[in-house]
Amino acid sequence: MPAVWLLPEYLERKQALTDAYRAQLSSPDAAPVPLRATVQVAAGTGVRMARIREHTVITDAGAALGGYGLGPTAPELLLAALASCLAHSALLVAADHQIPLEQLEVEVSGQIDYRGTLAVSDAVPIPPTNIAYTLRFGGTISDEAVARIETDVARLCPVLLALTRPTSVSGSAERM
Repeated sequence: MPAVWLLPEYLERKQALTDAYRAQLSSPDAAPVPLRATVQVAAGTGVRMARIREHTVITDAGAALGGYGLGPTAPELLLAALASCLAHSALLVAADHQIPLEQLEVEVSGQIDYRGTLAVSDAVPIPPTNIAYTLRFGGTISDEAVARIETDVARLCPVLLALTRPTSVSGSAERM
């Protein structure tokens, strides 16, 4: 179990670890870190168990879509991934610039129109829309520090950039 720190103490630790990792990443043999997630569908329920490293996240749909509501939907996980990445990016910026955060909260909202995903209407979008986020800071943080975090997060958050400047995605289907 990790030690219990207040957020400013955590940011000091994060800065030291991040600086050490940046030094490693500066070496000529540094390479991208592979990412992977797999999902298995449970027979009978359709519940999806997403495995990411040693973690398992249960995803499900609501009753209207044949689910049981046992976990978040994939579009909700997208918003959660964005919120988590925004928070982590804000923490990195705060650590890098010794910004004394005492609290951090990120809220992400959006909407999805299932008329699109269920092919009821071609006139509505399929992906989630109206995605918006709010970063909330607690403590004696200056307006300049808030602006710095906001600017740097928008420039450095990988999930935000994947949504606003999408990368190519390739796919295939095959028999098991």
